[in-house]
Amino acid sequence: MLLYSQQKSLSVAPMGDELVMMDMSQGQYVGLDATATHIWGLLASPVGVDELVIQLMLKFDVQENDCRRDVESFLQQLVDRKLVEVNTAA
Repeated sequence: MLLYSQQKSLSVAPMGDELVMMDMSQGQYVGLDATATHIWGLLASPVGVDELVIQLMLKFDVQENDCRRDVESFLQQLVDRKLVEVNTAA
């Protein structure tokens, strides 16, 4: 199982219920909406897709299949931008 966690080298600043992140090494700026900010908070420690889906279903009124699809898509965007670390569970 893959575990995802925040890339620690990012500069992060809250803006209301949203978040702005800056990766100085890549010169990229990313803004997260409220839902993405919540997911980012869950990534403070290594977590798998299943746990993210469960936590989001508890907080938001969303169907499991829709939630899983959206989480996997969002995580892939974070991976592509090198904003998260990915490790294999022991």
